[in-house]
Amino acid sequence: MSQTGYEVIGFHANPFNSNTAEREPEIAEYAVHPPYLDRVEQASRAQGVFFLEGARGSGKSATRLTIAKSIFQGPGGPLLIPLTSFNVFRPYVKGGLSIDLFAVQIAFLAVETLLAWMASLTDEEQEKITQQIKPYEKQVSKFVSNFYLNRSDHSRSSTAAETYQLLDTSIGGKATIWAEKRWDQIAGVVARFANVLGKKFAEIDIADPVAFQKLVEHHKSDGFHDPIYTLNRTVELARIFGFTGVLIQIDKVDETDWTGDDISAAMALVLPLLTNINLHEIDGLTWTFFIWDEVSRWMRKTNGSKIRFDKIPNGEIAWEVNYLTDLVSRRLSFFSNGKVNSIADICEQGTKIDTVLPELIELTGRSPRQLISALDHILSTHIQRNQGSPRRLDLASFEGGMDSYAIKSLNNSGLLEDARTIAKMGQVRFVTKDVQGLIRQSAQTARSRIDAWISSRLVRPCGTRPMGAGRPVDEFQVRDPRALRVLSRTL
Repeated sequence: MSQTGYEVIGFHANPFNSNTAEREPEIAEYAVHPPYLDRVEQASRAQGVFFLEGARGSGKSATRLTIAKSIFQGPGGPLLIPLTSFNVFRPYVKGGLSIDLFAVQIAFLAVETLLAWMASLTDEEQEKITQQIKPYEKQVSKFVSNFYLNRSDHSRSSTAAETYQLLDTSIGGKATIWAEKRWDQIAGVVARFANVLGKKFAEIDIADPVAFQKLVEHHKSDGFHDPIYTLNRTVELARIFGFTGVLIQIDKVDETDWTGDDISAAMALVLPLLTNINLHEIDGLTWTFFIWDEVSRWMRKTNGSKIRFDKIPNGEIAWEVNYLTDLVSRRLSFFSNGKVNSIADICEQGTKIDTVLPELIELTGRSPRQLISALDHILSTHIQRNQGSPRRLDLASFEGGMDSYAIKSLNNSGLLEDARTIAKMGQVRFVTKDVQGLIRQSAQTARSRIDAWISSRLVRPCGTRPMGAGRPVDEFQVRDPRALRVLSRTL
Protein backbone atom coordinates (compact mmCIF):
# COMPACT_ATOMS: atom_id res chain seq x y z
CA MET A 1 0.00 0.00 0.00
CA SER A 2 1.34 3.42 -0.89
CA GLN A 3 2.86 5.23 2.06
CA THR A 4 2.22 8.48 0.18
CA GLY A 5 -1.46 8.16 1.00
CA TYR A 6 -0.79 8.11 4.73
CA GLU A 7 1.64 11.01 4.45
CA VAL A 8 -0.91 13.14 2.61
CA ILE A 9 -3.41 12.53 5.38
CA GLY A 10 -0.74 13.41 7.96
CA PHE A 11 0.65 10.14 9.36
CA HIS A 12 4.15 8.66 9.47
CA ALA A 13 2.56 5.18 9.77
CA ASN A 14 -0.90 3.63 9.74
CA PRO A 15 -2.40 4.39 13.19
CA PHE A 16 -4.75 1.41 12.92
CA ASN A 17 -2.34 -1.18 11.54
CA SER A 18 -2.66 -3.47 14.58
CA ASN A 19 -5.68 -4.26 16.72
CA THR A 20 -3.89 -6.67 19.06
CA ALA A 21 -2.19 -5.33 22.16
CA GLU A 22 0.56 -7.98 22.12
CA ARG A 23 1.79 -6.69 18.75
CA GLU A 24 2.04 -3.07 19.88
CA PRO A 25 5.16 -2.62 22.01
CA GLU A 26 4.54 1.12 22.36
CA ILE A 27 0.86 0.79 23.28
CA ALA A 28 1.38 2.42 26.67
CA GLU A 29 2.37 5.62 24.85
CA TYR A 30 -1.06 6.08 23.28
CA ALA A 31 -3.45 3.65 24.98
CA VAL A 32 -6.48 5.29 26.53
CA HIS A 33 -7.06 4.67 30.21
CA PRO A 34 -9.27 1.54 30.02
CA PRO A 35 -12.27 1.06 32.31
CA TYR A 36 -11.22 -0.79 35.44
CA LEU A 37 -7.50 -0.19 34.83
CA ASP A 38 -7.04 1.54 38.19
CA ARG A 39 -9.02 -1.14 40.03
CA VAL A 40 -7.11 -4.02 38.41
CA GLU A 41 -3.77 -2.32 38.99
CA GLN A 42 -4.65 -1.76 42.64
CA ALA A 43 -5.60 -5.43 42.97
CA SER A 44 -2.43 -6.47 41.13
CA ARG A 45 -0.31 -4.78 43.77
CA ALA A 46 -2.10 -6.50 46.64
CA GLN A 47 -2.27 -10.12 47.76
CA GLY A 48 -5.36 -12.04 46.70
CA VAL A 49 -7.39 -12.24 43.49
CA PHE A 50 -9.26 -10.09 40.98
CA PHE A 51 -11.56 -11.25 38.17
CA LEU A 52 -12.12 -9.01 35.12
CA GLU A 53 -14.54 -10.01 32.38
CA GLY A 54 -15.34 -8.40 29.07
CA ALA A 55 -16.43 -9.07 25.50
CA ARG A 56 -13.93 -10.22 22.94
CA GLY A 57 -12.02 -7.18 21.73
CA SER A 58 -13.02 -5.09 24.75
CA GLY A 59 -9.42 -4.57 25.84
CA LYS A 60 -8.75 -7.33 28.38
CA SER A 61 -5.30 -8.12 27.03
CA ALA A 62 -4.50 -4.42 26.58
CA THR A 63 -5.40 -3.90 30.24
CA ARG A 64 -3.22 -6.84 31.24
CA LEU A 65 -0.21 -5.60 29.26
CA THR A 66 -0.62 -2.00 30.43
CA ILE A 67 -0.56 -3.22 34.02
CA ALA A 68 2.42 -5.47 33.28
CA LYS A 69 4.39 -2.51 31.94
CA SER A 70 3.43 -0.42 34.96
CA ILE A 71 4.12 -3.04 37.62
CA PHE A 72 6.92 -5.26 36.31
CA GLN A 73 9.93 -3.05 36.92
CA GLY A 74 12.32 -5.54 38.52
CA PRO A 75 13.20 -6.06 42.22
CA GLY A 76 11.14 -4.05 44.67
CA GLY A 77 7.91 -5.10 42.92
CA PRO A 78 6.21 -8.40 42.12
CA LEU A 79 7.56 -11.00 39.70
CA LEU A 80 5.00 -11.04 36.92
CA ILE A 81 4.01 -14.38 35.37
CA PRO A 82 1.57 -14.39 32.42
CA LEU A 83 -0.34 -17.67 32.14
CA THR A 84 -1.64 -17.24 28.60
CA SER A 85 -0.59 -20.49 26.91
CA PHE A 86 -2.36 -23.71 27.88
CA ASN A 87 -1.03 -26.24 25.38
CA VAL A 88 0.73 -28.24 28.10
CA PHE A 89 -2.68 -28.80 29.73
CA ARG A 90 -4.27 -30.33 26.64
CA PRO A 91 -3.57 -34.02 27.49
CA TYR A 92 -5.22 -33.59 30.91
CA VAL A 93 -8.45 -31.89 29.89
CA LYS A 94 -10.65 -34.99 29.64
CA GLY A 95 -9.54 -36.30 33.02
CA GLY A 96 -9.88 -32.92 34.70
CA LEU A 97 -7.14 -30.42 35.48
CA SER A 98 -5.47 -30.69 38.87
CA ILE A 99 -4.02 -27.91 41.00
CA ASP A 100 -0.74 -29.85 40.89
CA LEU A 101 -0.50 -29.22 37.15
CA PHE A 102 -1.05 -25.47 37.58
CA ALA A 103 1.43 -25.24 40.45
CA VAL A 104 4.16 -27.05 38.48
CA GLN A 105 3.61 -24.86 35.42
CA ILE A 106 3.64 -21.64 37.45
CA ALA A 107 6.82 -22.72 39.22
CA PHE A 108 8.42 -23.43 35.83
CA LEU A 109 7.35 -20.03 34.45
CA ALA A 110 8.68 -18.30 37.57
CA VAL A 111 12.15 -19.80 37.04
CA GLU A 112 12.02 -19.03 33.31
CA THR A 113 11.08 -15.40 33.98
CA LEU A 114 13.76 -14.96 36.66
CA LEU A 115 16.46 -16.40 34.41
CA ALA A 116 15.35 -14.31 31.44
CA TRP A 117 15.28 -11.21 33.63
CA MET A 118 18.86 -11.93 34.73
CA ALA A 119 19.83 -12.29 31.06
CA SER A 120 18.58 -8.73 30.47
CA LEU A 121 20.97 -7.28 33.07
CA THR A 122 24.49 -5.96 32.64
CA ASP A 123 27.40 -8.14 33.76
CA GLU A 124 27.80 -6.05 36.92
CA GLU A 125 24.12 -6.35 37.78
CA GLN A 126 24.19 -10.10 37.16
CA GLU A 127 27.13 -10.49 39.52
CA LYS A 128 25.31 -8.49 42.19
CA ILE A 129 22.25 -10.79 41.96
CA THR A 130 24.52 -13.87 42.04
CA GLN A 131 26.06 -12.68 45.30
CA GLN A 132 22.63 -11.79 46.69
CA ILE A 133 21.24 -15.30 46.19
CA LYS A 134 24.42 -17.11 47.31
CA PRO A 135 23.21 -17.69 50.92
CA TYR A 136 20.18 -19.49 49.44
CA GLU A 137 22.20 -21.48 46.89
CA LYS A 138 20.89 -24.90 47.96
CA GLN A 139 17.26 -23.75 47.98
CA VAL A 140 17.56 -22.08 44.57
CA SER A 141 19.36 -25.08 43.10
CA LYS A 142 16.66 -27.49 44.27
CA PHE A 143 13.89 -25.31 42.80
CA VAL A 144 15.62 -24.72 39.44
CA SER A 145 16.43 -28.42 39.15
CA ASN A 146 12.94 -29.62 40.02
CA PHE A 147 10.87 -27.15 38.03
CA TYR A 148 12.99 -25.96 35.14
CA LEU A 149 16.02 -28.03 34.17
CA ASN A 150 14.07 -31.27 34.20
CA ARG A 151 11.57 -29.96 31.66
CA SER A 152 12.24 -31.11 28.11
CA ASP A 153 13.81 -28.64 25.68
CA HIS A 154 10.59 -28.60 23.63
CA SER A 155 8.50 -27.70 26.70
CA ARG A 156 10.91 -24.91 27.55
CA SER A 157 11.05 -23.41 24.08
CA SER A 158 7.24 -23.33 23.77
CA THR A 159 6.93 -20.53 26.35
CA ALA A 160 10.33 -18.82 26.13
CA ALA A 161 9.60 -16.32 23.35
CA GLU A 162 6.49 -15.04 25.12
CA THR A 163 8.47 -14.58 28.34
CA TYR A 164 11.21 -12.67 26.52
CA GLN A 165 8.70 -10.44 24.76
CA LEU A 166 6.96 -9.62 28.05
CA LEU A 167 10.27 -8.66 29.63
CA ASP A 168 11.26 -6.63 26.60
CA THR A 169 7.95 -4.75 26.69
CA SER A 170 7.89 -4.31 30.47
CA ILE A 171 11.43 -3.59 31.63
CA GLY A 172 13.27 -3.31 28.33
CA GLY A 173 16.61 -4.86 27.42
CA LYS A 174 19.88 -3.30 28.42
CA ALA A 175 22.13 -5.74 26.60
CA THR A 176 22.56 -5.66 22.81
CA ILE A 177 20.95 -9.06 22.35
CA TRP A 178 17.78 -7.69 23.99
CA ALA A 179 17.78 -4.45 22.04
CA GLU A 180 18.02 -6.48 18.83
CA LYS A 181 15.53 -9.11 20.08
CA ARG A 182 17.92 -11.98 19.42
CA TRP A 183 15.82 -14.55 21.24
CA ASP A 184 18.06 -17.52 20.33
CA GLN A 185 21.08 -15.92 21.93
CA ILE A 186 19.02 -14.92 24.95
CA ALA A 187 17.90 -18.54 25.28
CA GLY A 188 21.56 -19.54 25.38
CA VAL A 189 22.26 -17.12 28.23
CA VAL A 190 19.17 -18.38 30.09
CA ALA A 191 20.34 -21.99 29.69
CA ARG A 192 23.77 -21.05 31.04
CA PHE A 193 22.26 -19.48 34.14
CA ALA A 194 20.01 -22.51 34.63
CA ASN A 195 22.95 -24.91 34.48
CA VAL A 196 24.91 -22.80 36.96
CA LEU A 197 22.02 -22.58 39.43
CA GLY A 198 20.71 -26.16 39.21
CA LYS A 199 21.30 -29.66 37.93
CA LYS A 200 19.24 -32.02 35.77
CA PHE A 201 18.25 -35.44 37.13
CA ALA A 202 16.08 -36.44 34.14
CA GLU A 203 14.23 -34.90 31.20
CA ILE A 204 10.46 -34.86 31.59
CA ASP A 205 7.83 -34.05 28.97
CA ILE A 206 5.02 -32.45 30.94
CA ALA A 207 2.62 -33.18 28.07
CA ASP A 208 2.98 -36.90 28.89
CA PRO A 209 0.62 -37.69 31.81
CA VAL A 210 2.67 -40.71 32.89
CA ALA A 211 5.90 -38.71 32.88
CA PHE A 212 4.18 -35.84 34.67
CA GLN A 213 2.99 -38.16 37.44
CA LYS A 214 6.56 -39.38 37.91
CA LEU A 215 7.69 -35.76 38.07
CA VAL A 216 5.11 -34.96 40.77
CA GLU A 217 6.22 -38.01 42.75
CA HIS A 218 9.83 -36.84 42.50
CA HIS A 219 8.80 -33.39 43.69
CA LYS A 220 7.12 -34.91 46.73
CA SER A 221 10.19 -37.00 47.53
CA ASP A 222 12.26 -33.83 47.27
CA GLY A 223 10.05 -31.95 49.73
CA PHE A 224 7.41 -30.37 47.47
CA HIS A 225 4.54 -32.27 49.03
CA ASP A 226 1.50 -30.38 47.67
CA PRO A 227 0.60 -27.58 45.21
CA ILE A 228 -0.01 -24.98 47.93
CA TYR A 229 3.47 -25.66 49.27
CA THR A 230 4.94 -25.39 45.75
CA LEU A 231 3.27 -22.01 45.21
CA ASN A 232 4.51 -20.78 48.60
CA ARG A 233 8.05 -21.80 47.64
CA THR A 234 7.60 -20.02 44.29
CA VAL A 235 6.89 -16.78 46.14
CA GLU A 236 9.89 -17.45 48.37
CA LEU A 237 12.13 -17.93 45.32
CA ALA A 238 10.99 -14.61 43.84
CA ARG A 239 11.78 -12.86 47.12
CA ILE A 240 15.28 -14.36 47.20
CA PHE A 241 15.92 -12.57 43.89
CA GLY A 242 14.62 -9.30 45.37
CA PHE A 243 11.00 -9.32 44.20
CA THR A 244 8.18 -8.67 46.66
CA GLY A 245 6.04 -11.60 45.56
CA VAL A 246 4.42 -13.13 42.48
CA LEU A 247 1.64 -11.76 40.28
CA ILE A 248 -0.04 -14.30 37.97
CA GLN A 249 -2.02 -12.89 35.03
CA ILE A 250 -4.39 -15.43 33.45
CA ASP A 251 -5.67 -14.55 29.98
CA LYS A 252 -6.70 -16.09 26.62
CA VAL A 253 -8.42 -19.18 28.02
CA ASP A 254 -10.80 -19.06 25.03
CA GLU A 255 -8.03 -18.80 22.43
CA THR A 256 -6.72 -22.37 22.24
CA ASP A 257 -7.61 -24.70 19.37
CA TRP A 258 -10.01 -26.61 21.62
CA THR A 259 -11.61 -23.73 23.53
CA GLY A 260 -12.07 -21.11 20.78
CA ASP A 261 -15.60 -22.29 20.02
CA ASP A 262 -16.29 -24.22 23.22
CA ILE A 263 -17.25 -22.04 26.18
CA SER A 264 -17.45 -25.02 28.51
CA ALA A 265 -13.90 -26.09 27.63
CA ALA A 266 -12.62 -22.56 28.22
CA MET A 267 -14.34 -22.49 31.59
CA ALA A 268 -12.70 -25.80 32.57
CA LEU A 269 -9.24 -24.22 32.20
CA VAL A 270 -9.78 -21.73 35.03
CA LEU A 271 -12.41 -23.43 37.19
CA PRO A 272 -9.88 -25.22 39.49
CA LEU A 273 -8.14 -21.92 40.20
CA LEU A 274 -11.37 -20.12 41.05
CA THR A 275 -13.01 -22.78 43.21
CA ASN A 276 -9.99 -23.30 45.48
CA ILE A 277 -10.10 -20.31 47.83
CA ASN A 278 -6.90 -21.47 49.60
CA LEU A 279 -4.96 -20.50 46.47
CA HIS A 280 -6.09 -16.90 46.90
CA GLU A 281 -4.79 -16.69 50.46
CA ILE A 282 -1.11 -17.51 49.86
CA ASP A 283 1.13 -14.78 51.26
CA GLY A 284 2.74 -12.76 48.48
CA LEU A 285 0.76 -14.39 45.67
CA THR A 286 -1.74 -12.45 43.53
CA TRP A 287 -4.05 -13.83 40.83
CA THR A 288 -5.67 -11.66 38.17
CA PHE A 289 -8.07 -13.21 35.64
CA PHE A 290 -8.97 -11.66 32.26
CA ILE A 291 -11.94 -13.67 31.02
CA TRP A 292 -14.32 -13.48 28.03
CA ASP A 293 -17.75 -12.51 29.36
CA GLU A 294 -19.44 -15.43 27.58
CA VAL A 295 -17.20 -17.81 29.55
CA SER A 296 -17.95 -15.92 32.73
CA ARG A 297 -21.72 -16.09 32.19
CA TRP A 298 -21.56 -19.83 31.54
CA MET A 299 -19.37 -20.26 34.59
CA ARG A 300 -21.84 -18.48 36.86
CA LYS A 301 -24.75 -20.40 35.36
CA THR A 302 -23.23 -23.88 35.70
CA ASN A 303 -20.83 -23.52 38.63
CA GLY A 304 -22.02 -20.43 40.47
CA SER A 305 -22.37 -22.32 43.74
CA LYS A 306 -18.77 -23.55 43.59
CA ILE A 307 -17.15 -20.17 42.93
CA ARG A 308 -17.21 -17.73 45.84
CA PHE A 309 -17.64 -14.55 43.85
CA ASP A 310 -18.65 -12.93 47.14
CA LYS A 311 -14.99 -13.42 48.12
CA ILE A 312 -13.51 -12.66 44.69
CA PRO A 313 -13.44 -8.96 43.74
CA ASN A 314 -14.62 -8.68 40.16
CA GLY A 315 -15.58 -6.22 37.47
CA GLU A 316 -16.66 -5.97 33.84
CA ILE A 317 -15.17 -3.82 31.08
CA ALA A 318 -17.78 -1.59 29.47
CA TRP A 319 -16.56 1.17 27.15
CA GLU A 320 -18.37 4.51 26.98
CA VAL A 321 -18.37 6.53 23.77
CA ASN A 322 -16.10 9.23 25.21
CA TYR A 323 -13.45 6.63 26.11
CA LEU A 324 -13.44 5.25 22.59
CA THR A 325 -13.36 8.73 21.05
CA ASP A 326 -10.31 9.45 23.19
CA LEU A 327 -8.76 6.14 22.11
CA VAL A 328 -9.01 7.18 18.44
CA SER A 329 -7.67 10.67 19.13
CA ARG A 330 -4.63 9.33 20.99
CA ARG A 331 -3.74 6.99 18.14
CA LEU A 332 -4.17 9.73 15.56
CA SER A 333 -1.91 12.03 17.54
CA PHE A 334 0.81 9.43 18.26
CA PHE A 335 1.13 8.26 14.65
CA SER A 336 1.19 11.82 13.28
CA ASN A 337 3.62 13.31 15.83
CA GLY A 338 0.80 15.45 17.20
CA LYS A 339 -0.34 16.85 13.84
CA VAL A 340 -3.67 14.98 13.74
CA ASN A 341 -5.89 15.00 16.82
CA SER A 342 -9.37 14.14 15.54
CA ILE A 343 -11.16 12.46 12.67
CA ALA A 344 -12.04 15.91 11.30
CA ASP A 345 -8.32 16.62 10.81
CA ILE A 346 -8.02 13.90 8.15
CA CYS A 347 -11.14 14.92 6.21
CA GLU A 348 -11.74 17.23 3.26
CA GLN A 349 -12.68 20.73 4.29
CA GLY A 350 -16.42 21.11 4.77
CA THR A 351 -17.05 17.41 5.42
CA LYS A 352 -19.80 17.13 8.02
CA ILE A 353 -18.83 14.15 10.10
CA ASP A 354 -20.32 14.98 13.50
CA THR A 355 -22.15 11.66 13.66
CA VAL A 356 -19.64 9.46 11.84
CA LEU A 357 -17.47 8.38 14.78
CA PRO A 358 -20.40 7.69 17.17
CA GLU A 359 -22.07 5.71 14.36
CA LEU A 360 -18.87 3.75 13.77
CA ILE A 361 -18.49 3.07 17.49
CA GLU A 362 -21.98 1.56 17.60
CA LEU A 363 -21.35 -0.42 14.39
CA THR A 364 -18.36 -2.08 16.06
CA GLY A 365 -20.26 -2.92 19.24
CA ARG A 366 -18.19 -0.51 21.34
CA SER A 367 -15.25 -2.88 21.00
CA PRO A 368 -11.83 -1.19 20.84
CA ARG A 369 -10.43 -4.02 18.72
CA GLN A 370 -13.27 -3.89 16.21
CA LEU A 371 -13.23 -0.10 16.13
CA ILE A 372 -9.53 -0.11 15.23
CA SER A 373 -10.14 -2.82 12.62
CA ALA A 374 -12.97 -0.80 11.07
CA LEU A 375 -10.90 2.39 10.94
CA ASP A 376 -8.02 0.46 9.38
CA HIS A 377 -10.41 -0.89 6.75
CA ILE A 378 -11.91 2.55 6.03
CA LEU A 379 -8.52 4.28 5.81
CA SER A 380 -6.85 1.53 3.77
CA THR A 381 -9.78 1.28 1.36
CA HIS A 382 -9.79 5.06 0.86
CA ILE A 383 -6.04 5.12 0.10
CA GLN A 384 -6.32 2.21 -2.33
CA ARG A 385 -9.17 3.87 -4.20
CA ASN A 386 -7.21 7.08 -4.54
CA GLN A 387 -3.80 5.78 -5.53
CA GLY A 388 -2.12 8.16 -7.91
CA SER A 389 -4.12 11.13 -6.61
CA PRO A 390 -4.09 10.81 -2.80
CA ARG A 391 -6.50 13.02 -0.88
CA ARG A 392 -8.19 13.36 2.46
CA LEU A 393 -11.37 11.49 3.37
CA ASP A 394 -14.91 12.69 2.78
CA LEU A 395 -18.28 11.48 4.09
CA ALA A 396 -18.61 8.97 1.27
CA SER A 397 -15.29 7.41 2.30
CA PHE A 398 -16.69 6.69 5.76
CA GLU A 399 -20.13 5.54 4.67
CA GLY A 400 -18.75 3.25 1.97
CA GLY A 401 -16.05 2.01 4.32
CA MET A 402 -18.57 1.18 7.03
CA ASP A 403 -20.73 -0.66 4.52
CA SER A 404 -17.86 -2.80 3.26
CA TYR A 405 -16.56 -3.33 6.82
CA ALA A 406 -19.95 -4.67 7.91
CA ILE A 407 -20.00 -7.08 4.97
CA LYS A 408 -16.38 -8.13 5.42
CA SER A 409 -16.54 -8.75 9.16
CA LEU A 410 -19.83 -10.66 8.93
CA ASN A 411 -18.34 -12.78 6.16
CA ASN A 412 -15.20 -13.43 8.23
CA SER A 413 -17.45 -14.61 11.06
CA GLY A 414 -19.44 -16.87 8.75
CA LEU A 415 -22.60 -14.84 9.44
CA LEU A 416 -23.10 -12.86 6.24
CA GLU A 417 -25.72 -15.12 4.68
CA ASP A 418 -27.67 -15.28 7.95
CA ALA A 419 -27.54 -11.49 8.24
CA ARG A 420 -28.83 -11.09 4.69
CA THR A 421 -31.61 -13.60 5.35
CA ILE A 422 -32.69 -11.60 8.39
CA ALA A 423 -32.52 -8.37 6.36
CA LYS A 424 -34.91 -9.79 3.79
CA MET A 425 -37.72 -9.54 6.36
CA GLY A 426 -37.21 -5.77 6.28
CA GLN A 427 -37.91 -5.28 9.97
CA VAL A 428 -35.85 -4.95 13.15
CA ARG A 429 -38.42 -6.80 15.28
CA PHE A 430 -40.08 -10.01 14.14
CA VAL A 431 -41.83 -13.17 15.29
CA THR A 432 -41.52 -16.81 14.26
CA LYS A 433 -44.31 -16.46 11.72
CA ASP A 434 -42.30 -13.80 9.84
CA VAL A 435 -39.37 -16.19 9.49
CA GLN A 436 -41.70 -19.03 8.54
CA GLY A 437 -43.14 -16.93 5.72
CA LEU A 438 -39.66 -16.02 4.53
CA ILE A 439 -38.13 -19.50 4.40
CA ARG A 440 -41.46 -21.24 3.59
CA GLN A 441 -40.93 -24.05 6.08
CA SER A 442 -42.61 -25.24 9.28
CA ALA A 443 -42.90 -23.15 12.44
CA GLN A 444 -40.57 -25.60 14.18
CA THR A 445 -37.90 -25.17 11.50
CA ALA A 446 -38.32 -21.39 11.63
CA ARG A 447 -37.89 -21.39 15.40
CA SER A 448 -34.76 -23.55 15.10
CA ARG A 449 -33.38 -20.99 12.65
CA ILE A 450 -34.09 -18.19 15.12
CA ASP A 451 -32.42 -20.15 17.94
CA ALA A 452 -29.30 -20.46 15.77
CA TRP A 453 -29.35 -16.69 15.20
CA ILE A 454 -29.65 -16.14 18.94
CA SER A 455 -26.70 -18.48 19.56
CA SER A 456 -24.57 -16.53 17.08
CA ARG A 457 -25.70 -13.25 18.73
CA LEU A 458 -27.27 -11.85 15.56
CA VAL A 459 -30.68 -11.49 17.26
CA ARG A 460 -32.07 -11.63 20.79
CA PRO A 461 -35.44 -12.22 22.45
CA CYS A 462 -37.17 -8.96 23.33
CA GLY A 463 -40.42 -10.00 24.99
CA THR A 464 -43.75 -10.99 23.48
CA ARG A 465 -46.15 -9.58 20.89
CA PRO A 466 -49.98 -9.62 21.31
CA MET A 467 -51.68 -11.59 18.55
CA GLY A 468 -55.35 -10.56 18.63
CA ALA A 469 -57.47 -12.85 20.77
CA GLY A 470 -54.79 -15.55 20.88
CA ARG A 471 -51.87 -15.97 23.23
CA PRO A 472 -48.94 -13.53 22.84
CA VAL A 473 -46.01 -14.95 20.87
CA ASP A 474 -42.28 -14.54 21.39
CA GLU A 475 -40.77 -11.52 19.70
CA PHE A 476 -37.17 -11.10 18.57
CA GLN A 477 -34.95 -8.15 17.70
CA VAL A 478 -31.92 -7.79 15.44
CA ARG A 479 -29.00 -7.42 17.82
CA ASP A 480 -25.80 -7.31 15.80
CA PRO A 481 -25.10 -3.72 14.63
CA ARG A 482 -23.50 -5.04 11.44
CA ALA A 483 -26.67 -6.97 10.61
CA LEU A 484 -28.68 -3.81 11.35
CA ARG A 485 -26.57 -1.95 8.80
CA VAL A 486 -27.11 -4.69 6.21
CA LEU A 487 -30.84 -4.32 6.84
CA SER A 488 -31.05 -0.51 6.88
CA ARG A 489 -28.81 0.04 3.83
CA THR A 490 -29.89 -3.06 1.86
CA LEU A 491 -26.33 -4.31 1.54
